[in-house]
Amino acid sequence: MPGIFLRRSIAFLLLATCSAQAQHEGIKVMLLYDMEGMAGATDYRYTTSGHTEHYAEGRKMMTADVNAAIRGLIAGGATEIMVVDGHGSGNRSGPDVIVEELLEPAVMHYRDTPFDIYMDSYNQSIDAIVAVGMHAAAGNPIGFLAHTYTAEPVEYTVNGVPFSESMILAMGASRQKIPLVMVSGDDQLGEEVARHMPWVEYATVKTATGLGSAEALTPEESARRIERAARDAIRNLDDAKLPDWPGPYRFFVRYQDEAQARAGAMVQGAEVVRNTGIQFSADEFETGYRRSTRSISMASDIGWTTAMESVIDDLPNAEEIWLRIDERWYQRWIDPHGWLVQESESTPRQYWGAH
Repeated sequence: MPGIFLRRSIAFLLLATCSAQAQHEGIKVMLLYDMEGMAGATDYRYTTSGHTEHYAEGRKMMTADVNAAIRGLIAGGATEIMVVDGHGSGNRSGPDVIVEELLEPAVMHYRDTPFDIYMDSYNQSIDAIVAVGMHAAAGNPIGFLAHTYTAEPVEYTVNGVPFSESMILAMGASRQKIPLVMVSGDDQLGEEVARHMPWVEYATVKTATGLGSAEALTPEESARRIERAARDAIRNLDDAKLPDWPGPYRFFVRYQDEAQARAGAMVQGAEVVRNTGIQFSADEFETGYRRSTRSISMASDIGWTTAMESVIDDLPNAEEIWLRIDERWYQRWIDPHGWLVQESESTPRQYWGAH
């Protein structure tokens, strides 16, 4: 009998050891990137496709940051890496990284339908998430290009706490028990991460000196920091944590003007507060987040219209342009079928993240 128990004990220990090893044999990581927090970007023009020369340099910077993270992830033990574009540069031709220069085994993630990068990018096959090139939350007065979701909200808080996109990502992934383990960006976001998610490995790649300016480290130092943080995040994956921020959740978004607030308040349960803000509550974080994005989208339409109006009004032929816009609008009304876009079935659309 003792021999039987001994053999069973040894078999159990071997099984447990093999199981533990199997858990770490294959580590799949989702790598999401944004551009405002990338190393070297000290001017907004690097982050938007309309400024072609700066944007071309920005793509190189972004690719360098992502590849530094990939090297670190591999060194830490990652075996699969899925890359998701988390930036909205306006580039409709492809992702903001230079895909053909991504290091193996990283693979760019594409879908044939739109998806929310913070709620829908991942599934339970993902073991961990890292976020490169991130930025501080809306309302941070110093963070370089600080915002949450878009530039329209002046403030974005949940239960009174300024919420960054990194925090939104962590909350979204926590629904499937996937930890956010590493982030890179400027020093202002670093302070936010340390305050609210101290378990996350952080790589500071520049010092913010204002919403529109920053002092960058050398590319070599930035790469070293990103690579080290990514490596350590995977090596310490067993110590990763999920955010513990229980509901219900009170969302508050303050916009730049009253017109935006009135438009943004047209979502379920929202009310205008303090003239330019809206607020609403949700039992589930995802519900509140998705409601906030609909609000921001409606408010953004007002913001873009206001910006375009001011540009047109400054032109010497503004009256002619407004007349042409007016005529075009009536043409769409009178002949709606003439404006329908016929999409070719042979060239399906691709979506790679924020696009």
